[in-house]
Amino acid sequence: MPERIPFACDRYLTYAELAAELHAIAAAYPHLATVHSAGTSYEGRDILAVTITNEQTGAPEEKPAIYCDGNIHAGEVAPSMILLHAADYLTQRFGRDKEVDHLLNTRTFYLLPRVNPDGAEKYLTTPHLLRSSVRPYPDESVSRMPGLHPVDIDGDGRILTMRVRDDRRGAWKKSHRDPRAMIPRGPDEWEGPFYHLYREGELRNTEGEPFEERPTQWGLDINRNFPSNWHPEIEGGGPYPTSEPEVRAIVEFLVNHPNIGALQAFHTHGGFYYRNPYQYPEEEMDAEDLQATRQIARTGEKVTGYTDEKSDNCCTLTEWAYEHHGILGYTTEVWDRLTRAGVDRMEYRESVDPEAREEMEIKLLRWNDRRVGGRAFHDWREFEHPQLGSVELGGWDPKLSVQNPPEELLHQECYKNTRWIMKHAAALPRLHIEDVQVTQEGADVYRIAARVGNAGYLPTSASNKARSLGVVEPDRVKLQIPDGVEMLYGDSEKEIDYLHGYISGHDPRDTATGESCVQAEWVVRAREGDVLTVRATSDRGGRHSEDVCIANCGDDR
Repeated sequence: MPERIPFACDRYLTYAELAAELHAIAAAYPHLATVHSAGTSYEGRDILAVTITNEQTGAPEEKPAIYCDGNIHAGEVAPSMILLHAADYLTQRFGRDKEVDHLLNTRTFYLLPRVNPDGAEKYLTTPHLLRSSVRPYPDESVSRMPGLHPVDIDGDGRILTMRVRDDRRGAWKKSHRDPRAMIPRGPDEWEGPFYHLYREGELRNTEGEPFEERPTQWGLDINRNFPSNWHPEIEGGGPYPTSEPEVRAIVEFLVNHPNIGALQAFHTHGGFYYRNPYQYPEEEMDAEDLQATRQIARTGEKVTGYTDEKSDNCCTLTEWAYEHHGILGYTTEVWDRLTRAGVDRMEYRESVDPEAREEMEIKLLRWNDRRVGGRAFHDWREFEHPQLGSVELGGWDPKLSVQNPPEELLHQECYKNTRWIMKHAAALPRLHIEDVQVTQEGADVYRIAARVGNAGYLPTSASNKARSLGVVEPDRVKLQIPDGVEMLYGDSEKEIDYLHGYISGHDPRDTATGESCVQAEWVVRAREGDVLTVRATSDRGGRHSEDVCIANCGDDR
C-alpha cells in the first residue's frame, strides 16, 4: 500500500471531507487506527471517533488512555482540524519518532474531532453564526421576535458588521489614524460623523429605530448540558442534563471506556487552558490533583505558549469529567489573534479608554495587513439596505479571523496543539510488572514473587478525586496457573489498592513514594516446564503480564 500523503491542515473541511480523511488514516494504518461511530447527532450524522494505539503491544482498552474532542461549539472548527492533524501526525510518525513510538506502544488516544457535526456543517456551508446545535431552542419563536435578526443581507456569503451613520446618537466614530478602525465616541464629542455598529441583518416585525438585536433561533449551548452543577437557569443548557444526543454520546463514551484518565476538550478562542476546579476555590481541591493539573499545564505551555486559568463555568464536559469521574482535563481555547497582534487580551476585554482602544485596533489592523494580506478584515463599502437605507458593510471576518485562525495560520495551531496532546498523554499512569522471581522451596514447591510498579506521573487512579469517588476499581495482580499446578499459599488474585505516581515524590515531606510499587507472593506446587502467568490490571493504569517458567525452560529467572 502506498504511503499516505500527510494532511496539510491548511483549510477547514466539511463533514464528508473530514470523514473521508479519518477513514483514509485507518485504511493506511490498520494496525494503529480504527474509526467508529460514538453516537449520532440531532440530524442523524455519525459522531466519528478514531482510536489510535499500536495494537501489537496491546488492545486499546488495555492501555491508559487520553480522550480528546473538538467542535462541540458549531463555529469552533479549528479544533476539529487539530484533532485530525493529531491522528495524522501520530500514525505518520510511528516507527520514525521515539516519542510517538513510546506513546503508541504504551497509551491509547481516543480522538473525536467533531462532536457537533450538524452545527459545524451549517457554520461551514452557510453564512450563519450559531453557538452549537441546530435544534431550535427554546423554540422557533425567536426568529419572529421584533428586531434586527442576523442575515447575509448583501448575499456575499458572510454576516459582517453594519456601520450606520447617526450624528446625534451614534456611539462610535472612525479613527483618524485609520478610518477602518471604529473607536468609542468620547463624552465631550458633538461634531460627527458618528455611527451605530450592528450585525448585518434585517428587521422583522418592526419598522425603523429603535430596535433590538436578536439572537438566532439556535440558542442551545451543548457544553452547558453536562450533569455537573446543571440547573434550569443555565443559559442554553437545555431542558435537562444530557438532553442532547451529542452530549449523551460523549458521556456514554467516557463511561464505557474506564481506561480514560486524561481529557482535552478543544475550543476557540483565547490562547489559554480552562482548568479545574470550576465551582469552588482552589484550596478546596485535592492538593495533589491541583498540583498535577497545574504542572501538566506548564508542560503544555512550553509547546503552545498558552497559559492556564481557573474556570468559573459550569455544566461543561471538563467539570463533569473531574467532579463525577476524577479525570483531570482542560478546556483548551486555541487561537489568539490578539496576542499575535501584540494586544493584551485582558486589556482588550476590559478597557473603555478611547485612546487605548484605538491603539489596540490599529495594532490588529497592522497584523491583518502584514501577516494575512488583509484577508481578515473586510473594508467598509456602501450598501443600500432595503429597510435602513444607506449603510456600510465590513469589519472583521467573524469566522476566519476572530473565532478561528485564517487558513494560512491553521497549521501552526494544529502542530503545537498536537504536541500538547502528546505531553498530556505522557503524564498518564503506566502499570508495569517490574520483576518476577521464582524460588524453589522444596520438592516441586516454588515461591513466586512479583513486583508491580507504576512508571507514570499520575497515580493509577489518575487522580485522588477518582479514588474518593470510587469510580475506578482498585488495581489487581493475578497468578494464572495451568491445569496440574496447585496453589499452596496466597489467593490467585490479589487487590493491591492504587499505586502512586512519581508526582508524589516531588514533595520531600511526602513519604508515599514507596507506594508506587508493591510485591505479591504465591507458593505453588508445580512441575519443571510449567508456565504460569503474572497479570497486573488497572482501570486507568493499563494491563501488563509476564510469563513465569518453572525451572529449566530457557528463562534466566
